[in-house]
Amino acid sequence: MNENRKPFFYDVTLRDGNQALPKPWNNAQKKDVYLQLLKLGVQGAEVGFPASSEMDFESCKELAQLTAKMASEGDESASRIVVSGLARCVESDIQRCWEAIQFAPHPRIHTFLATSPLSMEHVLHLTPAQVKEKAVKCVTLAKSLVGDKGDVEFSAEHFGDCLENMDFVIDVLKAVVEAGATTINLPNTVERYRPKLYVDQIQQVYEALPKDVTISVHCHNDLGMATAATVESFFVGATQLEVALNGLGERCGNTNLYEVALGLHNSGVDTGLHLDRIYETAILISQWSGVPIYIRAPLIGAEAIVHRSGIHQDGASKTKDMKKGAYRPIDYSIIGRNQNDSLSFTSQSGRTAVYEIITKFGYKMTLQEAATLQPVLKALSEKEGELCAERVLDVFREQLVNVNGRLVFNNVEVIPDENRFIFHFKKDGQSMERSVMAEGPIEAGLMLMREIQMPVDLVKYRQLVVTEKDKMWAGRGLSQMLLKAHDVELEGRGVSSDTLKANMRALFCGVNLLYKK
Repeated sequence: MNENRKPFFYDVTLRDGNQALPKPWNNAQKKDVYLQLLKLGVQGAEVGFPASSEMDFESCKELAQLTAKMASEGDESASRIVVSGLARCVESDIQRCWEAIQFAPHPRIHTFLATSPLSMEHVLHLTPAQVKEKAVKCVTLAKSLVGDKGDVEFSAEHFGDCLENMDFVIDVLKAVVEAGATTINLPNTVERYRPKLYVDQIQQVYEALPKDVTISVHCHNDLGMATAATVESFFVGATQLEVALNGLGERCGNTNLYEVALGLHNSGVDTGLHLDRIYETAILISQWSGVPIYIRAPLIGAEAIVHRSGIHQDGASKTKDMKKGAYRPIDYSIIGRNQNDSLSFTSQSGRTAVYEIITKFGYKMTLQEAATLQPVLKALSEKEGELCAERVLDVFREQLVNVNGRLVFNNVEVIPDENRFIFHFKKDGQSMERSVMAEGPIEAGLMLMREIQMPVDLVKYRQLVVTEKDKMWAGRGLSQMLLKAHDVELEGRGVSSDTLKANMRALFCGVNLLYKK
């Protein structure tokens, strides 16, 4: 097997995905989806089932002609893409398919016939010999139509149910290859068993057919393992991977393109896709199809980046600037998603969540301070449930900014000519007024604290501005004073549109935290 082999992403959203929608797309909508596929860089697209309706025929024809026009204008994606139409093993279907897709630079007729014992007997009512004869006849017709311009794909429908008759299936596949099929698709039309059984079948066919034949897989997600089956099939010889945007498709959907692409990417395989278009595409397809994205959908779901467990939040925080995160599968910028880790607060969260949430609002805080808030927030979360970032910020303001306690700051008067400051405040509920002589307001405030028997030392002082991330206080002065008393250091924070008052509120806040009742 060629170790440098690249996957061929063959998207079936416009056919298999569309037919499963409660309200299938019209031709204009299908064009939008197709153009998005070109942006993603998929190598092949099954654009419809031309014989199913006049509208689908026209859509397939229009997309084939559009591709030719774009290719003539120099569009590289349009120049490369294989445009395919689906046809039953019925002569009129095959003829109709060719009439629609023949205009594309690289047209393909994709025809199919079931080869499983169950389907041959109970659905087709044909013997194995009749199935083989019919398959060869239809592939021969398709090849005669496409000539050297296009190619033919043959699907052994319900291949996943062919565990008991693999010798017959391989015999049919060899015959259709001889008749002109160059791509052999092996669908897990209904997912019933563990992926390993299906992957073994793929390997068996790969080893039995000529190596110039492209092996394709098409998996449905009935048991939730389509991605695993598709990815592992690539490593045993399948080159064409049939997938759908957002996993759209019959019943539980087709294999999700995004999951397969990232599974291969993480395994060192060059997908040839524009991965940075994935998130944008997922949102658009959800809007256009009317099918919401499941909140826990891998890669694209709203919850895919959310961490709530304290242990997970700690790991996410410590690796947030790394390409490989402790609790995330990828750097989400790869798929065009701008956020890697989102930490919310629940009763299961720890100090890391507090720290990450508050610092994202532009405030500086220590993990020790975050630890003091965690039990307060935990008790609140046990009553209210998950706390949004703004609710956590509210608690931060209440507990660590402009904090009132034994002291309540009201105002300070400045008499510049006398270097005198008159403080109006309350201590233990009693209104007080004190006059202090000093060179500046902070020195005066520290002197006041000694005078009222609540002495503190100033370790560090910073004057900042509240960032625009805090919508309530944006633009106001933020004073931070690291104060020390009795060998304990705590940060006092004060916010005000008046810098002097912000300083005093920070001082009173810090003293209240150090001298709690």
